[in-house]
Formats: sequence, C-alpha cells, structure tokens
Amino acid sequence: MNLLLVNLTRFGDLLQTQPVVHGLRAQGHRVGLVCLENFAGAAALLEGVDHVAALPGSALLAGVQPGGDWRACTAGLMTWAERLRAAYAHDAVLNLTATLGGRLLGRLLAGHGSDGSNKGTGGDLRGFGLDPFGFGVNADPWSAFLQASTRQRGCSPFNLVDLFRMAAGVGNVDPVYQLRAPTPDALAEAGARLAQAAPPDHAGYVAMQLGASEERRRWPVAHFAALAARLWRELRLVPVLLGAGGERKLGERLRAALAALAEEAGATGPVPCIDLIGATSLPQLAATLRHMRMLVTNDTGTMHLAAGLDVPVLAIFLATAQPWDTGPYRQDCCCLEPALDCHPCPFGAPCPHGERCRRVISANTAFDLARTHLTTGQWPQPDVAMNAAACATSGATPPPNGEARVWRTLREANAEPVTADAPAMVMPGRGFMDLVSLSGHESEDRTRWIRLQRHFHRQFLDLPRTQAAEPSVARPAQPIQPPHGPCVLSEALRTRAADELRQADALLHLMGEQGALLRVRPSDMAKSRFLGTVSRVQALWDNSALFNVLGHLWLCESQGAGGSLDSVLVLAAAYRALVRVWLDHLSPSA
Repeated sequence: MNLLLVNLTRFGDLLQTQPVVHGLRAQGHRVGLVCLENFAGAAALLEGVDHVAALPGSALLAGVQPGGDWRACTAGLMTWAERLRAAYAHDAVLNLTATLGGRLLGRLLAGHGSDGSNKGTGGDLRGFGLDPFGFGVNADPWSAFLQASTRQRGCSPFNLVDLFRMAAGVGNVDPVYQLRAPTPDALAEAGARLAQAAPPDHAGYVAMQLGASEERRRWPVAHFAALAARLWRELRLVPVLLGAGGERKLGERLRAALAALAEEAGATGPVPCIDLIGATSLPQLAATLRHMRMLVTNDTGTMHLAAGLDVPVLAIFLATAQPWDTGPYRQDCCCLEPALDCHPCPFGAPCPHGERCRRVISANTAFDLARTHLTTGQWPQPDVAMNAAACATSGATPPPNGEARVWRTLREANAEPVTADAPAMVMPGRGFMDLVSLSGHESEDRTRWIRLQRHFHRQFLDLPRTQAAEPSVARPAQPIQPPHGPCVLSEALRTRAADELRQADALLHLMGEQGALLRVRPSDMAKSRFLGTVSRVQALWDNSALFNVLGHLWLCESQGAGGSLDSVLVLAAAYRALVRVWLDHLSPSA
C-alpha cells in the first residue's frame, strides 16, 4: 500500500517520526511524506521515505491574510494536491497533525465519499480527521491522547515518539530510531573543517547547542562556558558550537565568557572554541555531529538529530520542558532537570520564581556526568550516583538531590529494577522509552506518580470503546490490571489522588444513571441534567494537577462520541472502570 504520512511540525518533531516510517515499512507499506516547505531539508534525513511533498505553508498563509487573494490561495492548494496525487498515487493518508489545518489537509488529500465518510479517491484517512460537519475525529484512543498531550506538553508520561508510534498503529513493531547516515564525502568534509579549526593537541570534540525555542528553556551561557573550559583543560576536548543563524549572539557571548574565565584564572592560554552557529546546512550539521563524542544541549531539534545518529547526548530540560515526553529517543542518554517542585512549569503562565530553574543545575554537575561517560563509556550507575562516599573515592561529585534530577534513558524491554516498587510498573514488550534515576529521585512522589500514569493509561488507551452500553456495567470486558503490591505514594499524595478519583467515580456513576433515564424518558430536563454532569466531569479533571491529561482526553473522546447517547455511556463506563481500579490501588487496605 502507498501510504501518505502528513506531519506539519517543526524540525525536531519531524525527525521523531522516523520510528513511524520504519514501522510502516515493516508492515509492508511504501511511505510518502507531507511536511512544511521550510522543513523539507529535515525530511531528507529520514530513512525509508519514498516521496517527499513540501507544502508551501507560508505562501498559503499569505494568501488568506488581509490584502491577499484567498481564491488564488485555494486554487494553488488544489493544484498542489493534484500534483501530489499524480507524483505519488497514495492509497491512504495517515495524518499525525492534530491542528485544524492538518485535519483539513488530510481530508483534502484522502478525499471523501458522497456520504461524508473518510474514504474516497485518496483512500481512507487515519489518525486525525474531520467528520462531515467539520468536527475533529480521532482514529483511536491513542490518537486522542496524542492530541491531549500536545495541548499541554508536560502532562504526558510517554515519550512523544511512542505516542506517534501508537497513533500510527505501529506499536507492535520494535521501534528503530535511526536517521539516514551522512555520506562519506560529507563526513570527510566535516572532519577536515573541524581539524583545520582545532588545536593540534586536542583529544576530540564535544558539541554544544546553546539555543532553545524560548529564552527560559536555555541553560545560561555562563554555565555552558564553565563546562566548555573544564572539558578543554581537563580532557582536552574542543567545544563545538552548533545552532541556527539566529543564535549567533549566544556564540559571541560564550566566546566572551571563555575569555573572561581565562583571565580570571590566569590561564596560560585561551580555551579553543569552534563556532559553527548558522554555518551548517542540515546535511552538514548531521555530518558534524557524527564527529562529536557527545552533544550537550537544551531540549532542541539538534538533540533529536544527534539521538537518531547514535551520538551520546547530555540534555538539560528547563521551564516547560521535561525528559519524560520530549527526551532523546536513544538508549543510554543522560537528561537533567531542576529538582524543584514547580518543575515543569505550566504553559502560558509567568514564572513566580524569577526563572530560578535556569540557574539551579551547575556546570560542575554537568561536567562530572560528562566526564564519567567520556572516560568510561557509561553514566554513573544509580548506586554510585547516590553514594557520596563512593563518589568521593573516585573523585567525582555526586549529583545532589537538591540540585538536579538526573535520568538515564532506556527501553522498557531492557529496564532494570532500581527500586522495590519499580518492577511492578514496568510493562515490557513494546519498547517504550523509559527513564531511570541516577540521582535518588526514583522513590519521590513525582516519579512514582508518573509510573502509575504509564501503567494505567497504557492499558486504558488499548481498550476498545465499542462494548454494549449498559450504565450498570462498571468494568469493560478487558479489565484494567493494577500494579502488583501496595501503593507506594506518600500519604498526602495518595489521599489527594483518591479524593479526586472518588469525585470522578460519583460523577461518572451519576452520568450513567442519568443516561439510562434519558434513554427511556427523554425530556429537556433530563437532557440538561445529563449534559451538566458531563460538564462537571470535564471541570473536575481540567482543574486537577494530577489528572489534567484525562480532562483533555475526555474532552476529545466525549466530543467525538457526542452524536450518540450510547457512545457517550460506553465512554463513561470505560472511564469509570479506570477510575475504580485506580482508586482500589490507592486504598490503604489494597
């Protein structure tokens, strides 16, 4: 089958669809890709794509702005779509872009039948679509969860790559995140460029990405400079600066900081620095990364490129970024985030702490972690990272619990039990990306709550939503299994979560009773009461810091089922089953 994958996202997210492409090819499909024109260069880095169609998004947007000609814009889009069909005769469309624009484009490319269905001249539309009335339709619960998590990044316990895989229907294929390797000529050219700029006595290169999508997500330039100075003076590793042209000033600031550090220390010579910010095309960037012994970076597209090229990564996640959902999809990378109760911070809200998280993680902590991996090939093991005496003996500084949460990435199938309760949370078999703490944070409430969410949400999202709707049925045909063993949350968090689940259970039960009455005695009053209860469930989860992702998911799924009372009741029964099993697990007597 010729399948057309629609992904109208940025550089990093586009690269992260590589496992989807691999999975689709493993299922026997040819894969065409629709991406935004300004990221078409990134599509060339994907392995296994048979055809790339670059959408001229900027030109189309200009056509619908004041003063533009929307009719010419529409005609241009239709011409573009016809040319795509002629160049790549697709049988189906898989849309992984949940925006209205992505859904409209997917519907256009798939065509639609005379009955308004998602089947037409371009085949069926999978992933994110639209119904005949223009309302969003999600192909399955995983697609709905992907949309929910993208509305508020930071609330998902799953890596975005795994959500892409599950929404694309390739979760049963072992994930392979391996981008196209640079050509030998590109590698040779990048190596010569680096060698010409480096001092003769160097021992290799460490790349640094100073930028990020927002200022508050950037580790301070002064910290990068302090790290660069130690890498050179203690390991003779040359820092290589990477990034887009708009980040050149960050490179200038780092070079100035290096000069100031040398002057303060009375150093005999300057710290060398190869500044390639804004000086590499995407193929050149990929070739340069392959010469690096490590990339130290914020949460960036370069991080995902390095992971796909099998380059070790030390990544720092600040403000709204956290490694659980946007971390590098590569085994054995290291991720740091500030050990603050407020991290990750919510989107769209000013920081009440003066962006303290940017300054918490020190250059010394990053250097100690980098040095261990650069000299031994491994990150500090949990027993060493948490053992101050062992670190003192080895000369390393243990990552302090009060400064950073330090994580190592690993696939679930290879997960090692790091605490007594962790084995019950691990569900191998799909190769989901997981994290293991190197800093003693495995047993904190935040980590245990994330693991509980992974355990329950995965089973819940796999459940069908098509059982017979009987309000009295509290559990679906495939019951959700709780973790083995007692609840390991603190009493305060357990009590808080249980209280919110009891409220949800009562409301979902009431919804079932009201729905049953509405079936047999339909009236405006009964309908009003039923819809009021639906809204109360939504409000409960929307206002919850623990279950807000369920609020987004409930919104997506209930709107999709809103045309049928039976469908809404089936959905309510499924959610109540999840709530009750979760509540049972939190019970002190469990």
